[in-house]
Amino acid sequence: MNNTYTSLDKGSNLRSRATWLTLVAALGAAGILAAALWVQHLGNPPCPLCILQRIGFLGLLAFALATSAARIGKMPRTGRGTAALGVLSGLFGLAAAAKHVWLVLHPGQTCGLDPLAVTINHWPITHWVPWMFQADGFCADVPYVFGIALPLWSALGFIVLTGLLLPALRSSARH
Repeated sequence: MNNTYTSLDKGSNLRSRATWLTLVAALGAAGILAAALWVQHLGNPPCPLCILQRIGFLGLLAFALATSAARIGKMPRTGRGTAALGVLSGLFGLAAAAKHVWLVLHPGQTCGLDPLAVTINHWPITHWVPWMFQADGFCADVPYVFGIALPLWSALGFIVLTGLLLPALRSSARH
């Protein structure tokens, strides 16, 4: 019974602020993905840039969970590597969201069902999980939530969630 409590000792990484922030980032990414699927369910098919943003959030989710597990397991090198990959996933998603915001602000431009959509729709993962990765929408047809275009919300989500991973990246470097 004593061994059960040793992982929760005062010096445990489970109580570290950075570990909790990575768990919050994972939970946030999962929530955003669920919200994206709900918006899709309401009749707003995702465009190619939406799919790239979903991939960014999935990467953030996976690497934030891996970082948390590594920190709890006291594997600082692994935690630092997974935190770095999570930050890269966030930056990738932010780039896709920024491009999408630019397209919304410049209505004459469009990504439409272009070669990017054809490429995405031929990926194996699209065939395995089409309800998550099939790009059937137009980039200019974006829903608005509280008067703000969804790609802008996505960009803000990437900024916040990537920021939550930064303390794990820094604190892992000190171990």
